[in-house]
Amino acid sequence: MKLKEIGWNGFLVKVPEEMHLTRQGGNAEKGTFLLESEGYVTELSWNPIPKKPKPLLSLVETFIDRTKKESKKKKRKVTLKEKRDTIVNTHEAVYLCLKSVIEERYYIWQCKESGRIISARFIIKPFDEKARLFIKQFLSTLRCHMKEKNVWSLMKMRFEAPKSFLLSEAKFEVGRAHIVLAENKLSAFEERTKRIYVNYFSMANIVFKDTYEDPDKWFEKNHFKNFKKSLKKWRIHFETSGERKLEGHKAVIKQARTTSGVYTRSTDLCSIACWYCQEMNRMYFLAVYSKVARPIFLKRRLEEEEHNKLFDEILESFKCH
Repeated sequence: MKLKEIGWNGFLVKVPEEMHLTRQGGNAEKGTFLLESEGYVTELSWNPIPKKPKPLLSLVETFIDRTKKESKKKKRKVTLKEKRDTIVNTHEAVYLCLKSVIEERYYIWQCKESGRIISARFIIKPFDEKARLFIKQFLSTLRCHMKEKNVWSLMKMRFEAPKSFLLSEAKFEVGRAHIVLAENKLSAFEERTKRIYVNYFSMANIVFKDTYEDPDKWFEKNHFKNFKKSLKKWRIHFETSGERKLEGHKAVIKQARTTSGVYTRSTDLCSIACWYCQEMNRMYFLAVYSKVARPIFLKRRLEEEEHNKLFDEILESFKCH
């Protein structure tokens, strides 16, 4: 069985190559994502561990009661077929097999390292030896907490970002992807914001036949206008600061700095990289945006060295094919 890596919201797992992310929501603190292939549905969902932690068995009983009540509203009967203790990624866990219209298998555990209560749900038909091996392989490769950085890996694209950056936007359409991660720090007289933007556009040699071989020209003609809308910065000017080699590709690097506001003044710094990947026939776009805002009577200091280091680290971790 050929496997691929999927990294999303602080999770990292290996799944069969034919399995795809079909639905997602939330961020690393609370959310869900669904993986599907023919006959197989796997869902990971998570919630923060309460300030007053409860025993795992208590959480499981609450989950069973809630599931039964929800099914009763739909005039369906849920039967608990099996319940036992197990281990998932060194964590104590509980395995459940619930039967309604179909059988659903759950593994529920608490990950103190990430501060989450996690549920892995499996719906597989028919449930045979192949299905058992799939669940065993899924749980054995699943990592529910990272040491330093989160891995974002899907659609044959991979990069790493600090765990403090939470998913803000994610859109996947035919031939394109759009991901935004955000870190916000607020105090009485200061707002510090950082965002990471990642986009790709497929069939580049057809869709952008006049510009795909020139990333600088592609950005100015095909993406600059939309990116300004994302930043909500209409008067921003990017200057080319150089080129980088990325997995054998030439990436154009550009940077912009702006100051705006009347009563609250903000200083903004944005670094971008764009390149064409022949192997995937995609245009890629990566941006790191930093902003500090304070009342006009207070001094503002944007940590430019920290911003550049973040941009460099993400770019160095990027795999585009």
